[in-house]
Amino acid sequence: MTNQTLTKTTKGYVYAALAAILFGSSGLFVKLAYDMGLDSITLLTLQNLMAVPILWTISFIKYRGSILVGKKMLLRLFIMGFCLNSMVTLFYYKAFVYLDISIATILLFTYPILITLYALLFSKERPNGIIIFSLLTVFLGCIFVLDIFNLQSDISKIGILFGMGSALFYAAFNIVIEAIGEKLPSIVIASYSTSFALLFFLIYRFPAALLQRSIHPSQLGIAALLVCLCQIPPVILLYTSIQYIGAIRTSIVSNIEIPAAAVFGYWVYRETLNLTQLFGMLLVLGGILLMKNSKAVLSYLFIHRIRTKGER
Repeated sequence: MTNQTLTKTTKGYVYAALAAILFGSSGLFVKLAYDMGLDSITLLTLQNLMAVPILWTISFIKYRGSILVGKKMLLRLFIMGFCLNSMVTLFYYKAFVYLDISIATILLFTYPILITLYALLFSKERPNGIIIFSLLTVFLGCIFVLDIFNLQSDISKIGILFGMGSALFYAAFNIVIEAIGEKLPSIVIASYSTSFALLFFLIYRFPAALLQRSIHPSQLGIAALLVCLCQIPPVILLYTSIQYIGAIRTSIVSNIEIPAAAVFGYWVYRETLNLTQLFGMLLVLGGILLMKNSKAVLSYLFIHRIRTKGER
């Protein structure tokens, strides 16, 4: 391995970790925006209004030749942005109204389980024992995180529905991205997706209603922070990390977002998890990691079994 390759590998892990931490801080800024009097729709509209020109500027400078797409691709991008990206962010932001930052983030991160269930239902591939075990582990972890067995728990059921809804739409979002594949640069995809999401929010709440509302500079500032810290930089870092160390390793490091969100929630709002919820968080993390590495685990067990038989 050359020094250059080693440097790229190290950068890949650092970029993935930074992206996860920045993504994990989004709940903090969303809650601060709510404290300033913004609602989720207004916040998302302002955020996307700021993000769209920045993303398209980057796309035009770096990938000018890839901006124009055919009708079929445009339809996929429309579905991804207008129908899915908008719903992911709306449900996710709504979840922060009712839930602690860490719990909302954990619920969103159940999306790999939903993708796996989709694959099992609509493909001929049979689930292996590792997949089934990881599904059960994450499900059990969610039960502990939501503190269902605690009769004195005050976790909002509406918040849980919003959190699980964000995971459902995010799973569908990732399935559409996989269908697009590597036909377009990631930043161009993000530009289209964010633009169509903005269109959804402008239709949902007519622009005149936004103009009639008195927006304080501090509210604009919090929306700008979301764009400049939690939206565009982590996306660029994430895509760069994938180029350096691959999608699988990047996705594994990205799980840092869950404990990062918990730290931010405790740091500002003194949100805490009890021991049962902490154990549940570890189960969710472990189940997701196990699922993402199921093939490697199966290969290891197969080799170990052969070696054991050989020694006998």
